[in-house]
Amino acid sequence: MAHIVIDGYNYINRINASSVQKGATMDLLRRDLLERCARYKKARGTRVTVVFDAYGSPSVGRHSESYRGVDVVYSGQGETADEVIIGWIRKRPAGLIVVSSDRAIIDEAKASGVAFLTTVKLAEMMAAPVTFGKEEDCEEDRGPKKGNPRKLPKKLRKAVKTIDKL
Repeated sequence: MAHIVIDGYNYINRINASSVQKGATMDLLRRDLLERCARYKKARGTRVTVVFDAYGSPSVGRHSESYRGVDVVYSGQGETADEVIIGWIRKRPAGLIVVSSDRAIIDEAKASGVAFLTTVKLAEMMAAPVTFGKEEDCEEDRGPKKGNPRKLPKKLRKAVKTIDKL
């Protein structure tokens, strides 16, 4: 089963930049993200974890909670969400998909062969209607094959397959 790990504040700042500028509270934006994740989890049946920075907070250690089936992790004191996510990437659990637009996280995911999505791509996937059993592009509609017939490297094929399951 796929496990989507989202860099929470990175998602909020990329997708809801106009809301942040208009003065929406961070608590409201966090709640909105968690609601979207809960609906996506229910529709797709995937495991979803959102990681937030608690950098500089009074909490000494990393702590987690659950919000409508979505795992929410707050980093510990002196630790960033990026460090938490990079730690998971280095463990390379099966089915891990990382969501961030942070270059350090994407580079680490590429180096480790872990599938990743940008926050914009995830937002598009969350907004798309769920279709079951219908393939939008059939084999007959494609026409003649074009392009390089060589296969992608095994790590990339595995990453693509994991993302396609979403």
